[in-house]
Amino acid sequence: MSQPTYEDEQMRLEAEKCMRDGRFEDAVALYRTLVAAHPGEESYLLALAWACHDQGAWEEAIDCFERLLDRELGRKVFTGFGFDELVRIYKERGLHDRLVEVCRRACAAQPEDYALLGELGEACLLAAQPAEAAAAFRRMTEMEPDDAMAFCRLGNALIAAGDFTEAEAAYGRAAALEPDTGAVFFLRLADAYLKAGETDRAETAARRCLASRPDEPLYHCTLGDILVRRGRLEEARGCYDAAVALRPEDAGAYYNRLGNALARDGWHRQALEAFRAAIAATPDTPALYERLAAACRALGLDEQALDAELRAGANKKGPRGNPAGR
Repeated sequence: MSQPTYEDEQMRLEAEKCMRDGRFEDAVALYRTLVAAHPGEESYLLALAWACHDQGAWEEAIDCFERLLDRELGRKVFTGFGFDELVRIYKERGLHDRLVEVCRRACAAQPEDYALLGELGEACLLAAQPAEAAAAFRRMTEMEPDDAMAFCRLGNALIAAGDFTEAEAAYGRAAALEPDTGAVFFLRLADAYLKAGETDRAETAARRCLASRPDEPLYHCTLGDILVRRGRLEEARGCYDAAVALRPEDAGAYYNRLGNALARDGWHRQALEAFRAAIAATPDTPALYERLAAACRALGLDEQALDAELRAGANKKGPRGNPAGR
């Protein structure tokens, strides 16, 4: 590999100056020249990748990171820098099929790398390939049979695949591994079911969680969220009232959460009442008035919305018109 010359160093310094000045196109041209002259110099290839990235030349940036990854995969010690950047770019740009492919390549080169298997599994879930995701997570449970989170991830993949019996078995295994916090895993199961639209199963899991820890307000709130999704609004409010009874000092936060859940599902009148309850508990919180105003607007109550907006503005200021708390 030829060594960079004095002229190369001057070109690199000029390219760096272009980057600082925001002249990305000029920087890209200079780095291309350096890479062509020294194709084995990874620092130049990396610099070109970032310059292309900042210019918005995504495909060329990806090509550079792919070339870096090819070199990483050929080494005994996998540094993973090119891999990490490709994963980030593919996730940011929603290129899930390409994300899966790059994860497959990394796992093929490093089949015993636990973290890479996790990346492959999550990539497959994003790409709607739950069977392959489950296979990756199942391999993780075989490699680390005491890792409760690996069983949770396997359970999520199985839910996505529609295999609910095996999903619950995976979550049951996670709970058995950490019996002192077993309720937490059923809370995760409930959330996974809710995200999958399986609201009846989500309710069952949430009630199982709550049965083991009826003194935990968060579990009451979770069941309440599920009941909102199922349209059982009075029961949902009852769950939140139970959470408030257990921890009255957090009433504002709990009723705000209920209001947000109701508003997301279009229950604006009930959301309005929840936000009013939150305001009654914590009347000096501007964000609550803003959410109340949004609920009023959704119901066509423009005068009440304006009043709430004015109250939000007033609560953002101190007694002399200065921002509160300053």
